[in-house]
Amino acid sequence: MFRYLLRMLSLFGIVSVLLTTPAYASRLALVIGNGDYRPISNQLKLEALRNPVNDAIDMTNALKGLGFEVILKTEVNEKAMKQAIRDFGRRLSRLQGGVGLFFFSGHGFQYKNVNYLLPLRADIESGVDIEDEAVKANYVLRQMEQANSGVNLIILDACRESLPEEFFKDRNNKGFFDGLNVGLADMRAPTGSLIAYSMSPSKTSWGGLLGERNSVYTKHLLKTLQRQAYLSVTDLFIEVRNRVMQETKAEEQQQVPWESVSLTQRFCFGQCGFGCFAILRRCETHFRANRLTTGRGGTALACYEEVLQQDKNNAKALAGLDNIEAKYVGWIERFLNQGKRRKAARYLASLRKVNPHSPKIEAFEERLQPTNPPIIPAPQVSSLPSTEPSTHHVFRPGKVFRDRLRDGSQGPKMVWIPAGSFRMGDIQGGGYSNEQPVHQVSVKRFAMGTHEITVGEFRRFVNATGYKMGGCTYPSGKNWRNPGFSQSDNHPVVCISWNDATAYAEWLTQQTNQQYRLPTEAEWEYAARAGSSTKYWWDNNIGSNRANCYKNQCGDRFEYTAPVGSFQSNPFGLYDAVKNVWEWTCSEYENSYNGKEKRCLSKNRAKSEGLFVLRGGSWIYEAGWARTANRLWWTRTVRIWNDGARLVRIE
Repeated sequence: MFRYLLRMLSLFGIVSVLLTTPAYASRLALVIGNGDYRPISNQLKLEALRNPVNDAIDMTNALKGLGFEVILKTEVNEKAMKQAIRDFGRRLSRLQGGVGLFFFSGHGFQYKNVNYLLPLRADIESGVDIEDEAVKANYVLRQMEQANSGVNLIILDACRESLPEEFFKDRNNKGFFDGLNVGLADMRAPTGSLIAYSMSPSKTSWGGLLGERNSVYTKHLLKTLQRQAYLSVTDLFIEVRNRVMQETKAEEQQQVPWESVSLTQRFCFGQCGFGCFAILRRCETHFRANRLTTGRGGTALACYEEVLQQDKNNAKALAGLDNIEAKYVGWIERFLNQGKRRKAARYLASLRKVNPHSPKIEAFEERLQPTNPPIIPAPQVSSLPSTEPSTHHVFRPGKVFRDRLRDGSQGPKMVWIPAGSFRMGDIQGGGYSNEQPVHQVSVKRFAMGTHEITVGEFRRFVNATGYKMGGCTYPSGKNWRNPGFSQSDNHPVVCISWNDATAYAEWLTQQTNQQYRLPTEAEWEYAARAGSSTKYWWDNNIGSNRANCYKNQCGDRFEYTAPVGSFQSNPFGLYDAVKNVWEWTCSEYENSYNGKEKRCLSKNRAKSEGLFVLRGGSWIYEAGWARTANRLWWTRTVRIWNDGARLVRIE
């Protein structure tokens, strides 16, 4: 009877869930919430917080529901707080490779780059008292590290607006608190650990909005644990970050949660991928019925993409997409062999939807041509690029070409952009003040990359030159080779700074004897608009499947970056003219247009602290950021996982 039940359960994909359910007894959490910070004789002038006790209680209930044994402490002083941490460490050491979690909600700050969590009744008259009266965050880390757990998670909702600006201006405090700063310093997660901060380093976070039970960060953490516990812990915190950023984007200081990750194994609060099993059964039904990319009641393509939104590495969904592609390839082959060219062309369009980069597409397109063009022998290529103009580079608007590198290989695809004039800025209204004034700009002709710099193109430059660069500014611990999500050579390279993009352009210039650089801000907007004066280069409505936006708000199927060329090009022949990744320009940022948008600043003239403009929006920004007029700015050394570049070549 038992074997029969197992067979029945396996039909619904449940056996694997039951047999891989984590041992809940090996999960232990310490949850602390401190809010009743009443001033005594201390100089920090701390205010009481409304939400931490609620945060702690609600986190306790959520974690218990996910199989954690929870030690809950609220409104504790320094002695009780340290004792709770010691007891937690001892109990954690008995789990033998289990999961340990520490959650703190309350006041926190950094002193001489060391992070402190504040207990109640901390009597702090000067910086000398801090080490005795507050609890080092590193104390928690050491206790958890010593326990040698398999997974250690530290969640700190402790960057509240604890130290008012007046505190630092007060003459009475001068000299007593040198080295004290708001927010928390960035701590590197020890091996096997993840540290989650409610706000980026040295910044303060929002507490709870008026009338709300929890802080902004804990509120969204609780919601995500409730709805998406099947996500890997790193993906879950990405979801929390996006929710918090969305809620605070209109505020003077947007709250951007932060993580430091050094996990050595995958961890999910719930059953990893559990939410996918029912969807996969539906996908298989669509596939068997040949509802691949069209059909009433859903399609296999949309269904497998839904699974990949929840679990981007789901093997069954990835195999399902391969099976759809194989089915279309087989049909196209058959119809071409039968001479049914219209049917073959129709199915080829569907194949492009499934995999726009299928290696079969080019061969099928050639077979669909009515006549075969004559074969022209390739010209002899010198080992050095020619300095003489050739017909290959004769200007013709819309002409696509590739310069030769010194080794005879081809450079990036470029397209000629005609000279012209356009109105630059927030033409439609409703944008941001830094998109004003709307003004007429004229640009000379130039060539621009048909797509953003790809991982493969940037790798070739790094390998050829030995170029050295640091890791991502965000997320920490990542780099352009591994930005925190999967990329192929055909994806846009990210986590590159203005300096990195400029170095790549200089290498292309040296390799081709042609002048490559980043575009000016004016050149970028002129090329992206491609003659339009609407919100988006296509019209005033976001439409569907035009660009890669946050949470598929543009009707796309990508969770992170999309392979370049996944969407229709604009009338100038530029792919991903907006979204996918932010693109560096060579123009300095100003709050309103004053002429700098038309000028290009060279590396030698650029100041290290200067701000440079990025344009185009990215995969992690909402659909509204696909507006052609949108602007962003960073210093030239910043590397972010949604920032890339596109080059121009000038005459």
